[in-house]
This record gives sequence, structure tokens and C-alpha cells, in this order.
Amino acid sequence: MRVQPECYELHYEDETHLDTNPYLSRLWHRVGEQPTVPAAGTNRRLTVFGSVEALGRGRIEVLQVRQDSAAFARYLAAVDARHDATGRHVILVLDNGPCHTSTATQRALAARAAWLEVLPLARYSPHLNPKEHEWRRLKRDQRGHLAGSLRAFVDTAAAGLAQLGGEAGTIIDEVPQWWLDGHRKEPTGRPPGRPTGAKDSRSRKPRVTNLPADT
Repeated sequence: MRVQPECYELHYEDETHLDTNPYLSRLWHRVGEQPTVPAAGTNRRLTVFGSVEALGRGRIEVLQVRQDSAAFARYLAAVDARHDATGRHVILVLDNGPCHTSTATQRALAARAAWLEVLPLARYSPHLNPKEHEWRRLKRDQRGHLAGSLRAFVDTAAAGLAQLGGEAGTIIDEVPQWWLDGHRKEPTGRPPGRPTGAKDSRSRKPRVTNLPADT
């Protein structure tokens, strides 16, 4: 990479969670008065898959609501787009998270082996990943207040990612509409209540009460 820096990119990748109800690190209040902070109600969580290039030549950030192999595949799609735009080979530094070591992820990485090389980090070594330091800055500077809506919360997170610096930052918003509508999980479309199945077409056996035997 030092010999031909124009042909390679070294990306440090990691994930983080952003909660709508931020944690409190420091708070000023009058002596003798209990400090109170308004909450936004039920907590919601965003997951950001992101990477930063070692020489500061770009970053990739993908805002999502899950942390699984499918979410990591959407991040890889963003890496595909960057590779097509720059033509550089990508060296991707990953930790040993479940979404990085799953069968689906290993298959997706093997399909990109012609231009994508993976360098696994040692276990329990977050200090070796510069992306971890960026997550601290993001949460310190952008998560110290409450957002008025879930849409504003996502927009604030995207604005904070844009202020992390670097060239040609790619920020992709893939937060689904059902999450913005306030749902914790994706709606199935089924009506509420117990579903009607084959067992409901047969009459249930009457409950038999156990009586004490005659002695």
C-alpha cells in the first residue's frame, strides 16, 4: 500500500448503536435539587455500519436498524459502489463480530476476493480500530440532546457522521419507513389477535376436573 497508494484503500470497519434516549455523562444542577431530564418515550435504536479509510480519502456510513448478516451485506453493497467509482483494491479490517463471521458473510466476502482482502482484528482489541474513536466523538458531540421525532433523530445522526471529516464521505440512509412510524419490528400484515388455523376448526376437548378418589 505504501508503494502504490493510488491502487489500494485500507478501510477500518465497525458498527455502533445510537439510542433515541441518550445516556448522561455530565449534568449541571442546583445543589439540593434532584436533576430531571425529559425522555422521548419508548427507546428506539439505530445501527450504523461504517468504515474510515486509513489515509483519510473517504468513509462509508450506512444507517440501518439491525445488526445481522443482511445489514452487513448492505454495507458491502456500498463498498462495491466505491470500488466501481475508484477502481482501487480494498483491504477491509474487521473484528470477530457475529455478522462478520457468519456463513452468509463469508460467502459474500469470498465472491469479492478478486478485489477485496479481509484483515481480521485480534479478539478484544478495539484500541486497534480507529473507527472506535470516531464513534466516541459522534456520541459525545451529536447525542447529547433529545430529537423531536424519529425522522429528526436519523437526520441528526447523518449530520454527525458527515462532520467526522475525510474526503468523499458516503452516507446512506436505509432506515425503513416502518421504523420511522414507531414500530419496533417490521409489521407482518396479519390482523391482530390469535391467528385462525387448522386447530380452530375442531372443537376443543372439555377440561376434566380432577376429583379426589373415594376412600
